[in-house]
Amino acid sequence: MLNILQTGTLLCGALLVLLAIITYLRRTHQWQALWQVWVGQLKDLNLTEFRLYRSGILLLFAGVLLRIINLTLNG
Repeated sequence: MLNILQTGTLLCGALLVLLAIITYLRRTHQWQALWQVWVGQLKDLNLTEFRLYRSGILLLFAGVLLRIINLTLNG
């Protein structure tokens, strides 16, 4: 059960982050700014993009925690 929840959480998180980046790139057409998202230097995300990005990061973090819990409980 935890395997399915972990995989789903990680997949949803990755998709939300990817959707936020794609939305930003379509809006601004600044392809050179793609790497700035990963190093935290991008300051002109709109509210929707920011919420998608942060929700995705939160889900990725939750998926990693579920993975640690799953490995701890099931070995």
